[in-house]
Amino acid sequence: MRQRTTAKNAESPSLHICPRCSSPLVQPTCWEQVSDRTCWRVWRRCPECEWAASSVHGAAAIDAFDEQLDEGARELAGELRSLEQANMRAMAEAFTAALGKDLIGADDFT
Repeated sequence: MRQRTTAKNAESPSLHICPRCSSPLVQPTCWEQVSDRTCWRVWRRCPECEWAASSVHGAAAIDAFDEQLDEGARELAGELRSLEQANMRAMAEAFTAALGKDLIGADDFT
């Protein structure tokens, strides 16, 4: 279901919250400055319930949304680092165990 909102939405500064399912994962799919150059039209989508809409917002709401997006990117990067470290640790342990059981020989590296 695609919803279209054309009025300026100063009352909804939490653009990262889905109005349908309350998920905090709403993402922008596109945005553009509107004609008065003080507001932005933002197309947003919720990855959990597939809600989508476009609406116009002022600088304060857009700045808050941008901060939420930046925080989400930092959280994702931190999770990625943790997963990479866990994967490398598991690979190193498996390699060490294989070496200890003499399962790896010189011909494995040619």
